Amino acid sequence: MLETETKISAEAYVLAPDQDTRVELSWEKVRDEIVALAAKIDYSPDIIIGIARGGMVPSILLSQQLNIENIHALKVVKHGTRREVIAEVFTDVSGKNVLVVDDMLETGNGMKEVKKFLEAKGADVRTACLYVMPHTEFNPDYSLQGMTKVIKFPWD
Repeated sequence: MLETETKISAEAYVLAPDQDTRVELSWEKVRDEIVALAAKIDYSPDIIIGIARGGMVPSILLSQQLNIENIHALKVVKHGTRREVIAEVFTDVSGKNVLVVDDMLETGNGMKEVKKFLEAKGADVRTACLYVMPHTEFNPDYSLQGMTKVIKFPWD
C-alpha cells in the first residue's frame, strides 16, 4: 500500500452487474472522494491538467475544490508499451506549478509521460489521481488508496 492511502468504506462500491472484476462508483461517492483528495493536496497549482478522457471530470471537480480556474487537457496515446502525448498545452507552463490529474492509474505510464512532457517545458509538476492499482509503475504525489479492481466511474 502507498503511504498516502486512506481507507474508504466498502459500501461505497457496488459490483457492476455485467463484470465481477469492476467496481462501480456513484456520483455522490465521486464528490466525496474529490473532497478527500483535495484535502491531501499541499501544493498550490497555477494550472490543472486533466489526462483525457478519464482525468477530465476529476480535474474539473478538483479545480472547483482548489479554486483554480486555469484548467487544460492533454491526450496520451498508447503505441505498444510506449506512451506519447499527442495534444499541446496552449498556455506557457514554464515556471508554473502544474497539477496533473487522472481518475485511476493502472500502469501509470500515461501519467509518467505527461509529467515528463510538462517538465521538459519548464513546469513544476505534481500528480494526483483517485486510485492506484498495485502493479502501477508510477506513484502519484497524491491519491486516496490502492485498488485491486478497476473502477467503473460514472463518466465511463
